[in-house]
Amino acid sequence: ISKQITRLIPVKSAHIDAVTFIGEGGLRFVEKLVELNGKVAVPTTLNSQSVDRRRWMDLGVNKEFASKANRVGDAYLKLGCQLSFTCAPYLIEKNRPSLGENIMWGESNAVVYANSVIGARTEKYADYFDICAALIGKVPLVGAHLNENRKPGIILDARNLVAEAVLNHKGDFNSFKDIDSFFPTMGWLCGQLSSGKVPLILGFDQIAGDIIDDHLKAFCAAYGTTGTSPLFHMAGVTPEAIDHVTVADMLSNQHQMITVVLAMTDLHNAYQTLNSSVNEPDRCVNQNDKSSVGKIDLVALGNPHLSVSELKRLTEHVDEDQRPKHDGVKVIATLSRHVHSIGSKLGYIKRLEDFGVTFVNDTCWCMMVDEPIIPSGEHATIMTNSGKYAHYGPGLTGRRFQFGSMVECVNVLKDGRQNLNNCKSEHFPSWLKHVNTRTFFSLVKRIK
Repeated sequence: ISKQITRLIPVKSAHIDAVTFIGEGGLRFVEKLVELNGKVAVPTTLNSQSVDRRRWMDLGVNKEFASKANRVGDAYLKLGCQLSFTCAPYLIEKNRPSLGENIMWGESNAVVYANSVIGARTEKYADYFDICAALIGKVPLVGAHLNENRKPGIILDARNLVAEAVLNHKGDFNSFKDIDSFFPTMGWLCGQLSSGKVPLILGFDQIAGDIIDDHLKAFCAAYGTTGTSPLFHMAGVTPEAIDHVTVADMLSNQHQMITVVLAMTDLHNAYQTLNSSVNEPDRCVNQNDKSSVGKIDLVALGNPHLSVSELKRLTEHVDEDQRPKHDGVKVIATLSRHVHSIGSKLGYIKRLEDFGVTFVNDTCWCMMVDEPIIPSGEHATIMTNSGKYAHYGPGLTGRRFQFGSMVECVNVLKDGRQNLNNCKSEHFPSWLKHVNTRTFFSLVKRIK
């Protein structure tokens, strides 16, 4: 690999992923850098660490673990990194890179977002390499920093799927209150089907005017769980595939690429996969006890960290009716201190705290894997609106997971359980209810 690296290039910013306490070695490494008087050479943000630095005790975190986790964060701050501790650095406006800018970012969702939605250039940089690069402000000229490596290598044709799921069903994008769950499901699916290549995704241009940044944020996070490529191009939406001329140029090499036509059955399978508990027979513990059907113990929001617009939408859903939060389910939302501060000024934090939301800063769901934050019991069920957490959560926590939209999460908070209708029926979002589930396959067409 070293023979392929011809030179180093400067970067404008860095985002450090290696802030999690995973053992004494990582702690010693960063503290050694401090002993050597290291200082970052470029503006550098920090990913979520292992605990909420201020509220770890209130959350029931072990004192010894919290102490070491905070020592990791303290060391990075002494190296000159910003007190950010967020998995969504692109939400901090002053740190948001620009189109074509070379950066050095870790954290999969942030890398995919920066490359795809912003058009900045970064590889998926590994832990500990990231801080070394930040110290010198340079990275090798390889991978996604090079024009040729940003070209699509596979076409994911979702034109008919988007039309069938969103446009043809009701005809009005905004009529779907649960449309936000469509994007992480599609992100998960596109990552899975991209076969390690940079995909050009067709079909989202049909709804481009209705796609908001939060949709793309959720898409990127889920894409990063199943896709190994650090970027994708979404025709008519993302900056490097925004116009017809550019897309046509990408498609001029279509004969050299595989085209995968996405079907509604693929979407159905992806959604079912993210709902890992949906087919477990003991999900209905007592068919005579309706309170046990679809019971949810925890609603987990903010993976990646919540944006200000998500706080606004969450507040609006809570205020749609006067029902209070059910005592039997708790809700925790993670977000950066930056977004928390803005949300407080706008009144969202106070309203949501009054409803019963617990807010956590500095850390994120992929780091909070133990009780009492995670509900006890092997049959405990966590509901989330995050495709990323629905993917990683079962393995991280050993708990069952339900995936749904933000409005569905709020309804669960008020009802104490998910409305599964009955023990045998499947619960689908409105954009998926009309799917014909008899055939389960993707049409893969090789164009010679």
